Amino acid sequence: MEYVHALNDGLPHAMAVELTVFEPDQARLSDCAVQWLTEGVRQFAGSDIGREASPHRVSTAGYTGVPALRPQSAAKRWAFTTAAPNDSFDVLYNPYVPDVLPWLMRSIDDRAESIRVESGLFTDKGEIGDSDVSVAAAFEEENPSCAKLTVKLSEAALRDPGRAATVESSILRSVRWACHRFNVVFGHLSYRRACGETELENALRGDAGDPAVNTANWRVRLRGYSWLMVVPEDIVDALGGVDLLSASPAFHSVTPLPNGALLLQATPTFREYRGTAVHNVHRVVRAVLIDGEFRKGTHLPPGVPPSCMVVFPD
Repeated sequence: MEYVHALNDGLPHAMAVELTVFEPDQARLSDCAVQWLTEGVRQFAGSDIGREASPHRVSTAGYTGVPALRPQSAAKRWAFTTAAPNDSFDVLYNPYVPDVLPWLMRSIDDRAESIRVESGLFTDKGEIGDSDVSVAAAFEEENPSCAKLTVKLSEAALRDPGRAATVESSILRSVRWACHRFNVVFGHLSYRRACGETELENALRGDAGDPAVNTANWRVRLRGYSWLMVVPEDIVDALGGVDLLSASPAFHSVTPLPNGALLLQATPTFREYRGTAVHNVHRVVRAVLIDGEFRKGTHLPPGVPPSCMVVFPD
């Protein structure tokens, strides 16, 4: 079993930053998603990829497959956007260029289940290569006043000493930008899972680990804890207030946000968020965490992300 744990720990798992925005006004909620998929993308990428990307004609209805993007002129970057309508299994595509904004806004207003922007560099052969930008906005029928704003990234980039600083800077820049503009009531960085579970939710059985159920209780319970997290004002108060959390050795930085929430960063780098650092954060927030029965056993099959960022009961 130790071999399996070592294997899982070394695999390049996908990770996701997720910010939950609470906004009962549906027009303003749509605007949050539009801003995230335009200016938020620029904040994460550090450039205007919509204008840098190779041009391609926008389809009013959306393409049923990835557009046939090819390098043109000096453009070395490809970019497209997808929308998954909530009433079908289809996924629609369009190039991510300035002219796509009306289609993007319509997809958001129609409350597509997820709208994503993907971008990367063309290969030497002029083909679509790996993405280095993957930013999305998602909506849940169970929580119509909420939007989930996400960034998908590779764990390998966060653990690579040569790339980590740049990736962490991109994460922090885009998260701070969003938190100072929207009513972000929860945020976490976890291994990427189909339903957006936190590390804690993934370790619990049944409805206790259901993100849609737990999102509705954001005022009284934290869905989990992680290297980077947003804690809402009511829970900040329950934990003793800003001053007490700021003085805690569990956190490298504590940033007050306009809505009264806090942006907490556990360690200077993600690579340091292991072992004692995870236990320190858990010790501070455990009184306000969602509660439930943990899955039995911590032995994971090959290919499954490790469970190193959650504290199991003794």
